[in-house]
Amino acid sequence: MKAVQIRQMVHANICVRDMERTVPFYEMLGFEKFADQEFGPGAGVWPGLGLDTQRRFRAVFMKIPGDKPVPFLDIIQFLDQPTRGEAYKTLDNVGICRLCFEVADIDAVAAHLAAQGVEFVGPVSPYETAPGVAPSGVEAKFLCVRDPDGTVIEYAQFAQDALDVIKA
Repeated sequence: MKAVQIRQMVHANICVRDMERTVPFYEMLGFEKFADQEFGPGAGVWPGLGLDTQRRFRAVFMKIPGDKPVPFLDIIQFLDQPTRGEAYKTLDNVGICRLCFEVADIDAVAAHLAAQGVEFVGPVSPYETAPGVAPSGVEAKFLCVRDPDGTVIEYAQFAQDALDVIKA
């Protein structure tokens, strides 16, 4: 095998401190919950996660509305030995620091989120490599916001759609 043959992206995982606060927040961001389950001591997932097998966590799966089941968000709250650590303070850290979702009207999304009191990382901004220069001719605007635990979620509006990036 020369390379792993990936069929599709399935999910992104977000660890949170308070599921009761987080699920309504992500519903307000445009996601819908489709599963809610608890993983207990001795469950088969623990060895694969490299964690103590005597713990518990709650997982809520949330997807973009519509008939596409993937990709989805796998939101986890550790119950025994609660979720710990802090979200990235800035977006220049190593690792996956934000998730991006396409929207049709970034300004309407920004107005809606501002009315809900969502914390913005910065204003709606153009996707540029220099003032007025669209990378590879891809015209887009984006907005980054923080969830209740500080995880950054990005929305992007493209001149056509997200396929612009691939076509460039």
